[in-house]
Amino acid sequence: MKLNEWQFSQRKYLPYEIKVKLAEARIREWYENWYGEVYLSYSGGVDSTALLYMIRKVLGDEIPAVFSNTGLEFPEIVRHARKASGNYVEIYPKWKSGKRAYFSEVVDQFGFPLISKETALKVRKLRHGNLSDRYRNYLLYGDERGKFGVLAKKWRFFLATEYEISEKCCIILKKEPFARYERETGRKPYIGITQDESFVRGHLYAKTGCNVYTGSTIKSQPLGPWTRPDVLRYIVEHDIEISSAYGDIWQDEFGQYYTTGEQRTGCMFCGFGAHLEAEPNRFQRMLITHPNHYNICMNLKNNGVRYEDALHDCGIPTKTWEQAGQLSLDLKNAA
Repeated sequence: MKLNEWQFSQRKYLPYEIKVKLAEARIREWYENWYGEVYLSYSGGVDSTALLYMIRKVLGDEIPAVFSNTGLEFPEIVRHARKASGNYVEIYPKWKSGKRAYFSEVVDQFGFPLISKETALKVRKLRHGNLSDRYRNYLLYGDERGKFGVLAKKWRFFLATEYEISEKCCIILKKEPFARYERETGRKPYIGITQDESFVRGHLYAKTGCNVYTGSTIKSQPLGPWTRPDVLRYIVEHDIEISSAYGDIWQDEFGQYYTTGEQRTGCMFCGFGAHLEAEPNRFQRMLITHPNHYNICMNLKNNGVRYEDALHDCGIPTKTWEQAGQLSLDLKNAA
């Protein structure tokens, strides 16, 4: 159900108590519409952990919490996910042959996940797509409609690099396992995403609302209008255990909740958006907190080029200030 701009803004700023009641109502509506043939797409992160608790509270323990183990999750996330209450199902990414798919194989075959999914897709199309001259020119220069979809000039060097970049890892390792689960079971998903995770997700939520019953992506996102502080407040008020990767939940001087550890815990090796992060970025933190994972990550290769070298091409530092002799960085004990 598409929302007008004022409706979306209104939902974002609803009182917290109303957001909770609205989310619970959307959970019931989704369950009833699909006659109970539903499941939770469970990541083990704070949002899906809060949503799991709410689903168990509203519907009980029978709804499957389905965790896709891509091999790229923080080990703390995997341990936490496997402690999920009620019905828990673990699935894995697979190639069409049925063999389990791994990130190293995807990188070797398709390229590194760098800059953004949108940028990687444009580069892949320009390098390998069978494009019309008009569409190619549009991706490079725009057309009479403008330059909204143009590949930024600063990233055009990827068109000539020895290595490839690609958005395929998200499709193969994250989307496909859940699509396969839905085909095999007929169940429809609850997804624990919030509108403030990104501009794109906020924009999509404004176009669809919480429960999407038709179209290419059928889903329920009961926490759609929530913010991260809303989610953390719900977790604190209900004494819900979260993964240790997030550290502790504290409040700032304005009463807003935040986590002292990782803020987001998607795929550990993902480079999407890393060029926008302040130091210490995700890879610098990984060197301190998960050195074995870091070494594996930096030495992944595409066309003989190491991931670390490709990250440096994007201006993404991978060594810590501590190694540069500038600062002792102890993230494990940082507040």
